Amino acid sequence: MIRTLALAAAVAALLAVGADAQPAAPPKPIPTHIFLDHVPVSGVPGKTTTMLSVEWPPNASSGRHYHDGDEYGLVTEGVLRITYFNGKPPLTVKAGEAYHNPAGLVHETRNISSSMTYSISVLVLDRGKPLTEPAK
Repeated sequence: MIRTLALAAAVAALLAVGADAQPAAPPKPIPTHIFLDHVPVSGVPGKTTTMLSVEWPPNASSGRHYHDGDEYGLVTEGVLRITYFNGKPPLTVKAGEAYHNPAGLVHETRNISSSMTYSISVLVLDRGKPLTEPAK
């Protein structure tokens, strides 16, 4: 009898806590970067190129960011939307299409396809600079 009352009290306590708890928000999808190459630029001291393969789950976003150097990209499968924060209209890039983001241009890239999107990015940066910088 005491064991049954203790078990009932424990279940009641768990139900009371569960009633006030908010369900956890699902995690936001994020792109996965696979480093393919990182080499100096021939004849240009202090400059490097980094090549990345990027896998974009549906609705995955890069977040607002910029690069200290130029970014050259190619969508190999799916569709990306690049939103710019300088008054430039958004750019939709489909499989087989390329894009260029100049150094310092704040942008956000998002997979607007309902399936995986894949892209290749090449960044040309000063040696030692981070690949991306978050933007406010």
